[in-house]
Amino acid sequence: MMRRTKILATLGPATNTTEGIRSLIEAGADAFRLNFSHGSHDQHARTIAAIREVAAAADRFLPIIGDIQGPKIRIGDMAEPVTFRNGEEFILTTEPLLGTREVISTPFEPLPREVQPGHRIMINDGLVETVVKAIDGNRVRLLVVYGGVVLSRKGMNFPDSELSIPAITDKDRDDLRFAVEQNVDYVAASFVRKKEDLVRLRELLAELGSSDMQVIAKIEKAQAVESLEAILEVSDGVMVARGDLGVELSPESVPVAQKRILDWASQRGRIAITATQMLESMTANSRPTRAEASDVANAIFDGSDVAMLSAETASGAYPVESVQMMSRIITMAESHPEMAVHQGRDPFHTSYETDEFTDSLAGAARYAAEEIDARYIVVFTQSGFTARLMSKFRPRAPVIALTRSIRVACQMNLLWGVLPFVLEDVGDYHEQIVERVEQFLTLKGLVDPGDRIVILMGSPLYERARTNLLRVHRVGETSKS
Repeated sequence: MMRRTKILATLGPATNTTEGIRSLIEAGADAFRLNFSHGSHDQHARTIAAIREVAAAADRFLPIIGDIQGPKIRIGDMAEPVTFRNGEEFILTTEPLLGTREVISTPFEPLPREVQPGHRIMINDGLVETVVKAIDGNRVRLLVVYGGVVLSRKGMNFPDSELSIPAITDKDRDDLRFAVEQNVDYVAASFVRKKEDLVRLRELLAELGSSDMQVIAKIEKAQAVESLEAILEVSDGVMVARGDLGVELSPESVPVAQKRILDWASQRGRIAITATQMLESMTANSRPTRAEASDVANAIFDGSDVAMLSAETASGAYPVESVQMMSRIITMAESHPEMAVHQGRDPFHTSYETDEFTDSLAGAARYAAEEIDARYIVVFTQSGFTARLMSKFRPRAPVIALTRSIRVACQMNLLWGVLPFVLEDVGDYHEQIVERVEQFLTLKGLVDPGDRIVILMGSPLYERARTNLLRVHRVGETSKS
């Protein structure tokens, strides 16, 4: 049984060599994430070159996601780690200084104007919770509600404050320029708050010369959850980034938010990625906890298209084993389709790319494939949209997506249940196209005589025409028989 849900592996010091990347692919990785918060452009360029070298050798189309840092607010450097106890107080200041138990700096200069007494400030992924007691010039006095360790340059979250920091920082602009130069397939936008953040990102990508890089919105702010409908309209997919989301929201709210985000993404035809701490214990242990295994399986049942590994593959002690374990958990979960929430869906809600013809034909293709027990559903696509739409119907038959573009083929390998291939010579009329598809699939060893396939195509083929033809074909039968 082919695994339908894709695995996105983050690359880092543990895996960003040619051998490391090859081992992750062999273990089951379908796509790779580069975290632009860490490493230099030269390092990332070498990693991208290694991915493409290994992918070409393996005859695979492997998408690369560049994850920009976004407006992440951090404390400054500390003289040494400090463990704060409940009830202690300290100063958070915009003055540049080396942090101590009494006073800690932050480069976020608007801080005193952006917070008010009573607002919470969470430090180190929420492990240290403080509340603003008073503000005096550029100094903010904080009371420690829940103590813990504070180290240099740890992140801060402001769940009660509306910050005016821009969604795209100067560093993000440099990283986006690099991503465009390297022709990465997706950019993941961090700390998205509203639709306008993504509109500006797309404008910037266009200014940099990229019109086809796809955009993933990372949902990790409370404001993003509230603006989810609008964000989905202007994104190609969303990532449930549960690390910062679990700081912005109460822990008990995160599972409900995850289900809502995945459901809405599915209903609107967007890629849905579940990320952060999926197999966190495998950064140090060769086996996950039972809770982590259940977490991965439930993400599949909830409708995830992609499950992501972060530190597990970037810096963990067992990166290959983490991918292998995730693959086994996903395969087991998918072997029980009756437990999945998203076995089908209604036609897409209104969005900027809805096509009722394509939508209805994709639904008919799913029905036809199940009725005749088709080996595959074959779709022709120029942009990848038809493949994404077909994927969202969750057909039992795998979807083979044919395109002329290597770029589009790479992007489609992030889609649930989709096997992308590049096929340029397809003929000029329908019978010729069907014959060419059969030859291609036979050459790849994907079909045998007697297998049935369902084909979706548009006319003219590989043009920006709506999909308007559904064809059922038995391998080995000529058009005259």
